[in-house]
Amino acid sequence: KLIGAVTMIIILFISMYPTNISIADNWYEDELGYFTLFDPDGNELTTMASEMFKEDEYISSDNKHYSISREDKGKRSAYAEFLGEVELPEFELVEDLSMEAASLQNGNRSILIYCTHSSESYVPSDGKTSIPGKGGIVDVAESFKNALQKEDINAVLDKTSHDPHDAGAYRRSRQTAVELIRKNMPVAAVFDIHRDATPKHTYETNVKGQYMSKVRIVIGKRNQNRKANEELAYKIKAIADKAHPGLIKDIYIGRGEYNQELSPRSLLFEFGTHEISKEAAQKSTQHMADVVNKAIFGGVFKGQEQESGANADEAKKGKKEPRETREQNYKVSPISQEEQKGAGRGILWIIIVAAVGIV
Repeated sequence: KLIGAVTMIIILFISMYPTNISIADNWYEDELGYFTLFDPDGNELTTMASEMFKEDEYISSDNKHYSISREDKGKRSAYAEFLGEVELPEFELVEDLSMEAASLQNGNRSILIYCTHSSESYVPSDGKTSIPGKGGIVDVAESFKNALQKEDINAVLDKTSHDPHDAGAYRRSRQTAVELIRKNMPVAAVFDIHRDATPKHTYETNVKGQYMSKVRIVIGKRNQNRKANEELAYKIKAIADKAHPGLIKDIYIGRGEYNQELSPRSLLFEFGTHEISKEAAQKSTQHMADVVNKAIFGGVFKGQEQESGANADEAKKGKKEPRETREQNYKVSPISQEEQKGAGRGILWIIIVAAVGIV
């Protein structure tokens, strides 16, 4: 029994520190600079202040799906092949359908926020690219939290510093994420807030007449929650493209985990770049809060049922069908089977971490 117990502890300890954890820590560079991604015709697709790897995936603002086929680290370049169009969920901007059902389904589940690279800052507003212990990115995360709370969401921000901005930052922020989840279950989503370090123009946008920064969504492909996280990212982009066009820059599916194996509905958001003002990034948090609220708690997506017969005729004439009929044709974004599985795995992971810590 003793040998079995010790063996199990060793297995759990090893699983807590998987071999690809160092890959997740590649979301940083020792020197300022960025990679550029090109399509098969040599046209620039995007830039990113981190190394791009073969088999990373990229979804552009116009929903074109690419896979990186090769990289040239010396030239800080990567080259992608086109995979096809991504079909985002079809979202209806209807505010009065099934909101009570959404509220009951999600209860008081929390949205958790932290910053792995807590020293990241915005030069026009903060004066530096990095401020140890009090980076401008934490102010952006605070604005995001406040905007979510205005949507009646239980948003919790942990301001723990994970300095320095090195290859160990994700290992340190992992402890913060685990503690956040442990203290605030049940959890609706976990977001790690960053800012990019690419040229200013790559993140500048105008949403509803206001100048602000775009937001990039980053997903780690090497974790068991990838499908659930992709599902949430697609919902967020579908809603933002319709309700706040120009807000979402793109989606990058990178090599690594980024601590997203701890919980389903776990994403990394890039709010702007070091060359854009902090205020521009803070403005975008207001729209992101609205989008996240709809995607998780109140998003109404088209269901499988189609209008037919008299209902279809009434719809064509602009008549409003009875509420119960409309309820059949639309559905509040449910917790998918992938997310349910991911929730169980995330909870198991927290138990394992706690057990190893106790031992």
